Amino acid sequence: MDNLFQTRSLTAAVNLINPVPTIVLDQVFGRKLRQLSPRFAWDVQSVSDRVLKSISAAEPAQVAAMDGYNTITCDAPRFAEKRLITASDLSAMRGFGQAALPELLKERIGREQAQMRRKMDLTREFMAAKALTGQIIDDTGTVLVDYNFAASQTPVLTGTNLWTDAASDPLKNIRAWKKQIAQAMGNVSNWVAFAGSDAMDALLNNTKVLELIKYTQGGEVANDGRIANLGGVAVFEYFGSYVDAAGNRQDLIPADAFILVGQVDDAFAELFAPVVDFESEFGAGSGKPGEVFFAKSWKTDDPSGRWLKLEARPLPVLMRPDAIVHATVV
Repeated sequence: MDNLFQTRSLTAAVNLINPVPTIVLDQVFGRKLRQLSPRFAWDVQSVSDRVLKSISAAEPAQVAAMDGYNTITCDAPRFAEKRLITASDLSAMRGFGQAALPELLKERIGREQAQMRRKMDLTREFMAAKALTGQIIDDTGTVLVDYNFAASQTPVLTGTNLWTDAASDPLKNIRAWKKQIAQAMGNVSNWVAFAGSDAMDALLNNTKVLELIKYTQGGEVANDGRIANLGGVAVFEYFGSYVDAAGNRQDLIPADAFILVGQVDDAFAELFAPVVDFESEFGAGSGKPGEVFFAKSWKTDDPSGRWLKLEARPLPVLMRPDAIVHATVV
C-alpha cells in the first residue's frame, strides 16, 4: 500500500489525469517549454519585412539588420495545494474489509488529485485568457507581465460599427484585423478567435454573417458553439469563468470581446519552472528542466494522517504580441 504514496507514482498519476477543458491553452499555448530556472526570461520578437536583393556569385552575403528583440524577465508563479487524508478516513475505509483497502485508498487519492488538478488547470487557463488581453495577472489583479498592447490591438467599436447595429459588417472588421496581424507577423497560416457570449450573439444575429454560415454551418454553430470558418477564422464561443477573491463569478473572456489570434509557431508558449521541493527529481537546483506537475505525500502525526500535495509553476507567454487583436465589439 505504501507504493500508492511514492512521489514518482503520484507525480506520474497526476500528469496522466484528463484535464478540464482548457480551450485557450489548447488552441494558442500548446507549445510547452520546460525551463531550468525559476527566473523566466523570453524574447519578444519583431520581424523585419525587408526583402533581399539578388547578388552575384562573386559578391559577399548581405549584412542585414537584426530582427528586434526585447527580453522580458519575471519570477515564475508558484501554485501549490495540499489535502489531508486522516486516519479516521482510513478507518472508515477499513470497515469495508482489509483486502479492499488498497483499492479504496487508491480511489480516494485519485479523487483528491483530480480535484487539485482541476483547480490547477483552471488557474492555467485563467492566465492564458488574461495573456490575450495584453497582461498576465493573478487572482488579486496583480500584474505579473504587461505586454503594452498598442491601441490598434485593442480597438473599441462605436456607433454603427458595433456588431449589434444593423449597419455593421463584422467580416469587414475581422479581415482588417487579419491584415493588421499579418503585416506585423509575416505569413500567418491559421487563424483562431474567441468570442464572448454577447459578441457571439451579435455575430449570429448579423444579417451579413448569417448569409455566410446558415446553409453550411448552422448545425455546427448550434451544437458545438463555434463557427468553423468565418473569413478564414475558426471562431469559438467561450463561456469559461472563475470565482474571484470576493466570491463573484467572472468571465475569463469578457462577454463583449472578440479576440483574434494569428497562430504562428514561435509566437506562444507555456513555460514551466522547476518546483521548489527537494523530493522532486526535476526541482529547483537540480539542473534539469522543470516537470509540468509534481505531486508527493508525507505522514503527519497530529492529526494522524497523510498529506497529498500538487505543485506546478506555469506561465503562458507571448513571444510575438502583435499576433493578437483584442476588440470590444458590442
